[in-house]
Formats: sequence, structure tokens, C-alpha cells
Amino acid sequence: MGKKEQLTEEQKLFKEQEQEEKKTRRLLFSIVGVTILVLAVLGLSFATFQQEHKSGNSNSITTQNISMNYTEGENGISIVNATPTSDAVGKLLSGKGEYFDFTITATLAGNAKVKYEIAAMKDKSSTIPDANMKLYLEQQVSGTYEEVMAPKVYTPITEESEVGSPVGSMILKTVTKEESGTDNYRLRMWIKENAAVEISQHYTVKVNVYGKAQ
Repeated sequence: MGKKEQLTEEQKLFKEQEQEEKKTRRLLFSIVGVTILVLAVLGLSFATFQQEHKSGNSNSITTQNISMNYTEGENGISIVNATPTSDAVGKLLSGKGEYFDFTITATLAGNAKVKYEIAAMKDKSSTIPDANMKLYLEQQVSGTYEEVMAPKVYTPITEESEVGSPVGSMILKTVTKEESGTDNYRLRMWIKENAAVEISQHYTVKVNVYGKAQ
């Protein structure tokens, strides 16, 4: 009888040890799961993506979550042999080569958010001073284009932006997207009214999109 009771006590002790081991394993799995989740969130928070147009590519600039498409041969606009123009006239320019249309598409999953910037970069070959150039940006809303950046002299930033727009570029618009979607834009550029320029001078900007996960 005493031997049977002793075996019962041993069995109880074994079961208690087994239950403790199971609790420890569950706790370990929970810690590992939380660690993986934290690493995944940090990975998303620090993920940055940007890419500039390279000559010879198709008319598209693509990043991990953002793509920019355009219909012209180059992702920008040029002024050659132009004369000074008032803002009122410049905002309505509609001839060939007088405006640049492009589309930005953000593809997001879950609760992801992305912040993107539209930035214009002056081509180094440009001969007209920045102070004489006006840029004007519109966005398509319900089928018509509306002003999102009033006519503004080309103003380059002096340090790289948080999102990644490079030094020397001009930020035209900053957008935070919380869901997938497409935005259509139209850029115009002209020589500032009353500016003293020679007819042979020229100016070119290229447009790029830079994005960062939030």
C-alpha cells in the first residue's frame, strides 16, 4: 500500500513538472511572437524607397510602394526661346510642351501609410537664373485640374528632406496616403514677368517622386 501511495506522489510531481514546462514553452513562444512583431513594425517604420529616372527606361518611375507614370519622353518640362509671361497667362498654358502631366500611384496593404513628395530638379545645363523661373502645379479633382501650388519661383532646398528629396531640388507638394490610390498632376513652368533674359536662354526641370513609409 505504501509503495502505491509513493508512486502516486511521484506521478503528481511529474505532472506538475510537465505543466511548468508547458507554461515556460508558451511564455517563450509569446516572447518570440512579440519580438517578431516589433521587428516587423520597425522594419516598416525605417523602410525608405526612392528612385530617379534613368535614361533609356520606360516612362515610369517605380518604388516599393509608389509609382510615377508620365506620357512624354522625359519626366519633366523645358523652356527654350521663351519670353517673360504673367502668372495669369502662364497658368493657362496649354500648347505642346507647355505643360507636363504625370500620375502617382500608391499601393498600400493593411494599415500601412506612406508619405511622398513631388520634387523638381533643375537640369545643370539650364542657363536662365532660378529667380526668373515660375513653377505651377495642379491636381485633378473630379475630372478637372485645381491649383495645389500657386505660381512660385524655383526655390531649391539646402538639405535633403526627411522623405528623401535631394539637395538642390524644389519640393512641389507633400502627400500622406493612408490607402491605395492614384493622383493625377499637371505642371507648368514659365519665365517670370519682367525678367531680363535673352531669347536663346533655356531652362529644364525633371520631376521625381520620393516616398517613405510612416
